[in-house]
Amino acid sequence: MDTIILDGAWTVRAEDFGCAGGEGLARVLKFGDGWIPSQVPGEIHLDLMRAGMMPEPSIGENMPGCRWPETKSWWYRTSFSVGDRFLLHERQQLIFDGLDLNAQVFLNGALIGTSRNAFIPIVFDARGKLLPGRNELVVRLTAGSELALDDTPPGQGKPERKPAAAAGGAIPSPRKGADLYGHRGWPGRKWLRKPQFVYGWDWVDALPTIGIWRGVRIEGRSHAILQDVRFDTVLADGGAGQSVALSMEAVLENLHAFSERRCLLDLQVTGPEGEPAARKRWDLDVVPGRMPIRDMVEIPDGRLWWPNGLGEQPLYHVSVKVSDADGLVRDRRELTLGLRTIDIDRSRMNEGSRFCIRVNGVDVFCRGANVGPHDSIPARITREKYEALVSEAKNAHMNMLRINGCSFYESGHFYDACDRAGILVWQDFMLTDMTYPDGDPGFISLVAEEAASVIRLLRHHPSIALWCGNNECQQVFDIWNPDKGGVMDVGGQRLYNQVLPETCMRLDPQRPYWPGSPCGGAIADAELSGDNHWWFAMLYTSDMNRKLTHDAYDLCRARFVSEYGVLGPCHVDSIREYLGPGGGEPGDPAWQVHTNMCDNGIILNAIRLHYRDTEGISIEHWSLYGQLYQALIHGHAMEAFRFRKGDPVDDCQGSLLWSFSDCWGETGWSILDYSLRRKASYYWVRRACAPVKVIVRRRGEALRTRVINDTLRPLRGSVRAGWWRLDGSETQVESLPVAVPANGMTEVTSALIPTSGERDPHHWLYAAVLFRDDGLAVDQSLWPLLPHRELATATPSITVTDGTSGMREISSPVYCHAVHVEDHGRELVSDNWFDLLPGVPVRVRLAGDALTADLRFEAVGRP
Repeated sequence: MDTIILDGAWTVRAEDFGCAGGEGLARVLKFGDGWIPSQVPGEIHLDLMRAGMMPEPSIGENMPGCRWPETKSWWYRTSFSVGDRFLLHERQQLIFDGLDLNAQVFLNGALIGTSRNAFIPIVFDARGKLLPGRNELVVRLTAGSELALDDTPPGQGKPERKPAAAAGGAIPSPRKGADLYGHRGWPGRKWLRKPQFVYGWDWVDALPTIGIWRGVRIEGRSHAILQDVRFDTVLADGGAGQSVALSMEAVLENLHAFSERRCLLDLQVTGPEGEPAARKRWDLDVVPGRMPIRDMVEIPDGRLWWPNGLGEQPLYHVSVKVSDADGLVRDRRELTLGLRTIDIDRSRMNEGSRFCIRVNGVDVFCRGANVGPHDSIPARITREKYEALVSEAKNAHMNMLRINGCSFYESGHFYDACDRAGILVWQDFMLTDMTYPDGDPGFISLVAEEAASVIRLLRHHPSIALWCGNNECQQVFDIWNPDKGGVMDVGGQRLYNQVLPETCMRLDPQRPYWPGSPCGGAIADAELSGDNHWWFAMLYTSDMNRKLTHDAYDLCRARFVSEYGVLGPCHVDSIREYLGPGGGEPGDPAWQVHTNMCDNGIILNAIRLHYRDTEGISIEHWSLYGQLYQALIHGHAMEAFRFRKGDPVDDCQGSLLWSFSDCWGETGWSILDYSLRRKASYYWVRRACAPVKVIVRRRGEALRTRVINDTLRPLRGSVRAGWWRLDGSETQVESLPVAVPANGMTEVTSALIPTSGERDPHHWLYAAVLFRDDGLAVDQSLWPLLPHRELATATPSITVTDGTSGMREISSPVYCHAVHVEDHGRELVSDNWFDLLPGVPVRVRLAGDALTADLRFEAVGRP
């Protein structure tokens, strides 16, 4: 085995769009100047910024002015040396892990291939094209606008499809008022196999990317190679206990044209602590071409992998080697596996059916979020950022993240981090919000090749829970075809219903496939069957108060809510960063660029309803109260869905908010902003996702209290539930024992809501507090009957008591709202922005700089 890594310093230059092919290559190689340094892996905007030729696109109003690279062709160049031994290999391949997008690849002056898919590795045959000594590699790239075709079908006024944009032209963006979905907003972008969000979304401006955005290498192989290898977990009841095995399918490829060869296939499995777990060897005579080997490998005392909160995440290291008869290693694969099974329970209910992810045969309530792209330029996402994002998800008690079809297949670093953290991944294929040309054989082939490549790359990750055909494509079938009796435009259904499921069944048969999100029921976005994108409260009602109140999400009956969301501002520090020098004020152009197009005054209305009047409001107060509104709704939404866990009539088994993170600085959906600062909503969601949770929700004229236990251990404790007077002068509560089975739900009590004459809602709120057996309060759920600004709150009075091991106990004799430490979005305490009930303390752990800081806890009172 020989590998030559070509990452590092390249050079790049711009030419007019028409400069292409062999003539274009001859032209660019004549120029000795005009080349700028380029970093591979990388992206052209990053190169231009480093060269001082472009400002940071994500700051202020810069983004629209940074789109000019898509009007050019970009020529990347490097050279490398090849030794004589390398040229003896039977197979010599040039491999690009990511080319964005329309590529011509020249090796030593000859065109060796093209590429039109930015999502997957592209492999070129380099045998006979490499030279001993110095070699020159040149890659021409464009953003791909010339591949985007006009979506008007033939026969409707146009004889054939033509490019949607002139060569070197810009594809229109839907940002700021244009139709957000499909061909009505983005002519032709459906043809481009690159991240769709780079042409704009409601949460980011358009910035079409260009570049060699993932690694490059040349590989030399001889004798026999591992063309493929797959492992599936098999669990069986062995009588005395559960036995664990790996079902293996390896494909050996003998590279000789006609001669059979003897090969040794060696498999070693190492346990989580480095201990030997299994070993097996096969002595094989391999015919020319490809030959499968199937076997079962027992894992004695195998330890199962579990999602976060249900158990541990032991990971096994697997090494597979191919050697020749003399013992020389010819190829190897190194994989990390988790032993687990996964399926989806769709059992029928009186109304509709369940949608429940099951791991190792156990129901999992999926608490989590959608992750948008982590940067508007994906090539600059670092391993460290992936680690931080997944760590923050685990800290927030999440156990699932969804990768949306408008994004891209993440780096292996992301999935590795999810494997270690126990974060399940709902993985969409990269198809989103439109009809697709599945009558075009070339396009179908492109997507099928993409799916097969991605599955082979990622299927060993235990974190990947399912493959999903698309984001919202079945939903647009329904939206765009109101006359169901006519001929419907369902372009793409061949992909989701045939090509993708067949590819998954062939290459990853043990992992579930789901046709799209949302999907299930008579319509794609049905609530009582399948998964649901519940945007009613935020986007689909004109009743402003309905969408702004903390009980809005109790209207939802979805079995699994895979998208919903609430807008909110970032911390002031982040706002100042993304607005750039000089800052800005609400209404300024830069402010508008960085405010989600779905806002339409929602945040200001919410502030007026819950907290204060907004005339003349400062940025600081807008950020404060806007964050609290988002936190209030997000926290209560997660509780509303979890409240229904295991309900025999109203069962819900998943809540994935949109969104966890941002790809640039914006007033938007996220709870963790682009700078990785936590919004107030992060903490409210964290508390709402606690594996053991007490929850109060309104049902009709009563307030009902349930305790949810998402762990595999039975829970015993007590609940104090009832009415607290805000000034702390009186309580009317009862203490009730509670026992909740493992992975279960128990309803504790129910209380009728009194009339205002019986109990003044300005002075009282209802709450339930969960206590451990030792009397320590571990969780609470509050239910005020009025918005905060209408509550007769007393002057805050907060006491902080030091504890051991960096713990602090926070208490108050009166009700206090949004008690917090100013942390500038960085963790100083384990919990923040919490409410205090009179006489009920909250314990927090100090973190980082807080161990030596003089912390001041404050409440948000009436303005």
